[in-house]
Amino acid sequence: MATKKWTNEERYAALKLYFELEFGQFHSKNKNVIQLAEVLDRTPGSVAMKLCNFASLDPTLERAGLKNASAADRELMSRFHNQPARVIDEIERAIDRIDSQFDKLHAVTAHDQSQNGFSDADTDFNVLGRKTSTVRVREERLNQGFFRRAVLSGYRFQCCVCKTKLVRLLEAAHIKPHNEDETYRLRPDNGLALCRNHHKAFDEGYWTLGVDLTIEVDTRLHRMAKHDPTIADLFLSHEGYKITEPFRYLPSKEMIDWHRENTFAKLEPTFGR
Repeated sequence: MATKKWTNEERYAALKLYFELEFGQFHSKNKNVIQLAEVLDRTPGSVAMKLCNFASLDPTLERAGLKNASAADRELMSRFHNQPARVIDEIERAIDRIDSQFDKLHAVTAHDQSQNGFSDADTDFNVLGRKTSTVRVREERLNQGFFRRAVLSGYRFQCCVCKTKLVRLLEAAHIKPHNEDETYRLRPDNGLALCRNHHKAFDEGYWTLGVDLTIEVDTRLHRMAKHDPTIADLFLSHEGYKITEPFRYLPSKEMIDWHRENTFAKLEPTFGR
C-alpha cells in the first residue's frame, strides 16, 4: 500500500502542533496528536513521526536529522528559523483552509465522535488552537498567540525564574521588544517564559541575563530591599542563579546583549507613594 504523501497544508498544521507541545509528547497516544490525526485523516503514528522529524531538524536542538525526513520538512523548518513571521502567516492561512474542510466533516460525524469521547470542549488542541467557529482576528494577534504557545511550551509551561507553573500567570516575554526587530519578532529565542511579576520587572530593566543565562539584578534594588523585603523575595533571592533553560530555542545571545545595553538598569526604581 502506497504511503499517503503529506501536503503542504498538513505539514503546516503539524509544525504548529510541534511548537505547542513539550518534548516527550510527540507520541501517538498524546490526545492532541490523536485529534490532529483525525482532522488530517491520518494515523496518530504518522503525525507523531512528523513531529519527531521536525524535532530532528530543529536547529536549536542537538539532534541529528532523521534519514527519512523529507526535503520539504527540511525546507520548512529552515524557513521558520530564518523567516518566522512569513511562515506563521502561511501556517494560519493553511490552517483556515484545513479547518473549513474539517467543519464539513465534523457536521456529518459529530455524533460518532461524541460516541468515541471526542469533543471540542474536552480536548486541548484543535487545528486553529481556538474554537472552529472563532472569526479570524488580526494577523498580529494570531502571530503573537503562536509566539506565546511556542515560548511557553519550550519552557515546559513554567516561569524560568521562579518556576511557578500557574499557566494563567505566565507570559511570553520578548527579550527585545517585538517592534524593535522584525527578524526576531516571532522567533522563540527572543522569548522568555515569565510570571507577570518577573516579566514586568524584566521590561523595566530591574534584572537581565548574563551570557551564561545567570540572573543579574540592578544594584539599586539591594538598597531598596532594606525598606521592602518583597524585593529580596522577588529578585535578590534569584540573583546569580541560572534561569530554567528551555528544551529548544535557548535565548539568543544577540537579544540578551541588546537588553543589557538598552534596557537593564536604565530606569530609576521608585516606590509607590
